[in-house]
Formats: sequence, structure tokens, C-alpha cells
Amino acid sequence: FGSSQLPPVRFLPCRAAASHSSGMAAQQYTAPTSQRAAVGEEEAIDGYNSSAESQTDSSEDFPVNEKDGALGGVMARLRRGNVGLEILCGITVALALVPEAVAFALSAGLTPSIGLHSAWVIAFVTAILGGRPAMICGATGSIAVLLGDTVSGKGPEYVFVAVVLMGVIEIILGLLRVGSLVVLIPTPVMIGFCNGLALVIGLAQFSNFHDIHKIKAAEAAAGLVAGANVEVAHRRLGSFDAFTKGKPFIQGQEAVFAGIITAIGFFVCLFLPKLTKKVPSALVAIVVATAFEWLVARMMFGGKGTPLVGDIAELHGSLPNIAWLDSDYTMPPLNFETFREVLPLSITMAAVGLLESLMTLNLIDEITDTKGNTMRECIGQGVANMICGVLGGMGGCAMIGQSMINVNSGARQRVSSATAGICLLLIVMAFYQGINCIPVSGLVGVMFNVVFHTFEWRSLKLMLLAALPLSMREKFFSDSRSRQKIRRADALVILVVTLVTLFTDLATAVAVGMVLACFMFAFDSATQVTVDTRLTVDAATGKTVKYYDVHGILFFGSCTHFLSLFDEKNDPEDVRLVFDAGYIVDYSAIEALNKLGERYGAYKKRVTLQELKPQSASIVQKSSGLLVKELAVSLVEEEVLPAEREHLNVEHFDLADHHAEHHHEEEDEHKDELTAHGV
Repeated sequence: FGSSQLPPVRFLPCRAAASHSSGMAAQQYTAPTSQRAAVGEEEAIDGYNSSAESQTDSSEDFPVNEKDGALGGVMARLRRGNVGLEILCGITVALALVPEAVAFALSAGLTPSIGLHSAWVIAFVTAILGGRPAMICGATGSIAVLLGDTVSGKGPEYVFVAVVLMGVIEIILGLLRVGSLVVLIPTPVMIGFCNGLALVIGLAQFSNFHDIHKIKAAEAAAGLVAGANVEVAHRRLGSFDAFTKGKPFIQGQEAVFAGIITAIGFFVCLFLPKLTKKVPSALVAIVVATAFEWLVARMMFGGKGTPLVGDIAELHGSLPNIAWLDSDYTMPPLNFETFREVLPLSITMAAVGLLESLMTLNLIDEITDTKGNTMRECIGQGVANMICGVLGGMGGCAMIGQSMINVNSGARQRVSSATAGICLLLIVMAFYQGINCIPVSGLVGVMFNVVFHTFEWRSLKLMLLAALPLSMREKFFSDSRSRQKIRRADALVILVVTLVTLFTDLATAVAVGMVLACFMFAFDSATQVTVDTRLTVDAATGKTVKYYDVHGILFFGSCTHFLSLFDEKNDPEDVRLVFDAGYIVDYSAIEALNKLGERYGAYKKRVTLQELKPQSASIVQKSSGLLVKELAVSLVEEEVLPAEREHLNVEHFDLADHHAEHHHEEEDEHKDELTAHGV
């Protein structure tokens, strides 16, 4: 992600140092003198301390004097980081938040002020209470697309109640540590998520090239309030809406200048970090794009210029008010009926918001080589959304685009996130007139840079190599490149998640990807269970014993294959299953072992389970009352667990008839042998 180079000198945080040096206390850890000198040089050159790269979200990572208290910890973190860079990054992000917050609010059928106030409230509160420093949260498109039906059917008042309930749900999920489940998301799903989200962000930018003046004129002729689109409240936000809704695009000289300004913003963001990192490249891009707009497009060529932020929705300074005290809204009563109506929307918003936030948190963890706190992030976002709903906001979550701008510009601390929220509030209150003068095309160029660094370009090569047969890979690619192939199932997951993200929403895409990945894993693992056999003679009894060394996982998908590996008829009376390299993981595995025991029992033979791993032994012990009497378990000592198996109804299994049937078969075989010998 991004072109920022890692500082050549890095030293471990105190907590990591303490874990590697048992004799050194965390608070007493210091880098060697030569290292500290090198770090000082890097600060002078790159403009930030390399230790910020290794920052984690804990005061324990900094040598803080306990006598200074919490304030001392905060000051120590500020001294260790580059506050100037953090503030500049926050200002840059605040500028990029403005057009998106306005656009998302309009997409949901709400006023621009609701989107802007939602953005700064969520950004500031999560910066203080969230679990991921430098991650930017605000009003997002993934939440906005869920609000249209409620806004048009019940009004924005029910949205505010739903956002408050959404915050409560997120806090509960955080306390239950549901956020830790994000580690179960497979890499192909994560890559598909990045690709799909990058395409959605990129395609959404083309709506900024619509001819605002013609659209407002058409709305005025139709009797609509300028900036309000009735149709948008009845639909979900689509990736291709910029091209399919019939809105006119800018043309002629205006379109040419818009393209030039977009290119300026994109290339400044792309190449400036290769020259210097003293200032955020996105901020420089916005300044250069604004200068070109007013000095060249408007003054030198005397044209009307390109669309500005003020053309989309002119900002006015105002503070948010508590929705229940605002005369502009008629809030519904806070009773069971109201909560029942908004509960499905609240659950959906909480799921989508936390999913996008935790995946963004995971991405930033990878980029910064640090670890965020998923539980704290869930709770922090819950509190932020509760406050947002009370103040009449639309809710929100993490914003991967702005988070990438912030992180790639060098931000690593909460200062940048808090600055973004404060600056956005100042913009709304005092400096909105200056923001109204920024060309939207310059912000589009910044967002295209985000798209460029968010999209996993290497995934195209991986999917291509996975689709080609070996002969074509060897023919068209080098030997090393042809061996960079992943499973076709993984390539399919990447493609499916990307496409589903484009045509539906993030939550659906990740859910489909997870289901597909789990199905592929279960299908492939079904045949991975194997057994090795060996015959020995028991020294105590002198009888032959056959051992089956089980390898692999015995679960619902592998039970059928597992049962086909045994020879019940020809095996000796004493059969032992050794699970030293095998695992028993679910109830289906217990049922498979019961079936195996009954098959051997029909021939008057017994099966013993040996050398179970702790997890497998725990499962077997807890379900010991379900095991058949023909199945013995050897844990600490030989122990037979007598229990009559309760068969499933679908099996229609009569154990007595089964034994009688085998008894008759043995009698018939005995008679045939006697007949063959003439008896």
C-alpha cells in the first residue's frame, strides 16, 4: 500500500524488548546510543520518528514515569511521535472527508449537514475511544446504502433511533469479543474485499463529473429542492449509478480542465512521497489542484472552471442539536414498537459497520506492523454511533480510503484521527467558505490514488496463472513465474468476492466469500484423512492386534471416506485406532466412530481408541455416554465405556436385526463349507 519507504532504523517497543530480554524492564528499555543517533538523523530527513512505525496502542510501549499519571503517558506518546506531521495528515483527511460525507448523505436522502456532523462526531470519538490509532472513521457509503428505504418510508427520525440502537449492538458485540473472529477471514476473501472496495471507490468518483448546474436546473423545473434527489431515497447505492442514471456529464473545456486537475491530484499523490515525506502528499495535491483551478482554468482562460465543493452542496456553519430537542424533527416514542421496527436495520448496520471496520483495522495492522485492539474498536464505534444518533446523525464506521490517505502520509497516532474530526468541525463552523472553493476534481485525484494503492494488483497475476494449465504457464512465463500459482478455488473466491462487492454490498460479499471458502476447504479436506496399518502380536495374550494410525481431521466432511478405509471382515478381533496424528472435532466424527464400532461388533470384534490428543480426548470424554459398547477408549488406562447407541431416526437401524443378519450369514457360510467337504 503506497510508496512510503520504511525508515532504515527501527527499534522494538518496550513491551517487545521486555519479552526478548527477561532481565530488562519495559520502562527501562532504551536503544543503543548509535541507534538513537541514527534515529535522530532520520527524523531530520524524513520528518518523523521511525519508532512510530512500531507503535502499538498502549502506554506500556513508551517509557512513561508512573508518577506522571495518564497525562504523562499522553505527553510521552506525543513527544515520541511527530505531532506536526500527525496534524497535517489530519487536516488532509478532513479535506477529503467533506465531499464524501456530503455525497453519502445525499445518497441516503438526507441533508449534507447530517453527513458532515456524523463524520466529525464519529471521527473524533473513535479517535479517542477506538482500538486502532491512525484509522479514520466517519459517514460511509456502506452504511448510507442501507438507509434509503427507512428515510423514504418512515423519515430520518427513525434513522436516528436505528443509529442509537446500532451503537448499543456494537458495544454488546465488543464486550462479547466478536471482533476477534476477524482472524478467521481467509486471505482470498481479504484480497477480494480490497479489490471490490477499490473498484467501488473508483467508480463512485465519476459521479463528481456530473454537470451540477444542469442537474439543479432540471430539479428546479421539476419543483424539487436543489440538491435533493427523490429517486435516490428509494434505491440502494450502486457502483455504476454514475453511468446508469442518465445524469449529464460536464463537456468541452470544463471536462478537459477537470481531467487535468484530476491527473494533477493523482500524480502529485503518487510521486511526491518519492521526493519528500515532510508534508502529506494528498494535502499538496489539493493545494496544487486548487491553485490550477483558480489561476489557470478560471483566470487565464476566463472560463467558469470545474465543479467545486460548493456546487455540490454549499456548506453553512452550524452546531448539531439533540434530535429529541430539535423542532425540525418529530421523534417517535422510545417504546417496544419503535425498537422492533428499527431492529433489523440496526443489526444490519452494526454487522456491516463492524465488518468493514475490523477488516480495515487488519489492513492497517499489516501496513504499520502493529496490532490494534478489536474489542476496544467495537466498543468505541458503538459509543460513537450512539452519540451520533442522539445528535441526529446517520451513523458510520471505518473509512478505508481516508485511512489509507492517513497511514500512507505517515500518520501513526491518534492525533491525526482526532485532528481530522476537529478540523472537520471547524470547516463546518468557520472555514466552510474556503472548502467551497476547492475543485472536486482535485479530491477525485486523491481518491484515485487511494484506489491505486488499495487494489491488489498482484491478484490479477495470481488469478491468471491459476486459470492457465501448466503447459501454457511454462510456455508464456519464466520458470520462477510459472510456479507462482495458487489453487483455482482460491482464485475463484477472489473473483467472486470482488464481483459481489460491486453488485451488492460489502457484508454480502464477505459472507459469500466465507461460505465459498469454507465449502472449498471442507470439500478438499474430506479426502485428506488417511490411515497406516500394521500388525503386531500382543506379548501378554499372544493374539494378533491390528493398528490403524489415523492421519488428518475426522469431521462431517471426511466421515464417509474414513469409514471406507477399514476391513471389518478380515481384521483380527483386536483393532486399535491410534489418533496420535489425527483429530476428532465434531459430533459427526463421534457418529462415524460409533458406526465403525458397530460394524466390527457385528463380527464379534472390538475397537479401541488410543493416544487421543487433548482436544479430541475432551470431545470423546464429554460424549462418552453416546459411544457404543463395541468401542473402547484408552486415555489414562484401558476403559470400556458401555453405552447403547441412540441411532438417528433417518438410519432406521435395528441393532438386534443387524446382529441376527450377520449370524445367519455366518451359519450359511458354515453350511456351504460343510457341503463343499461332503458332510
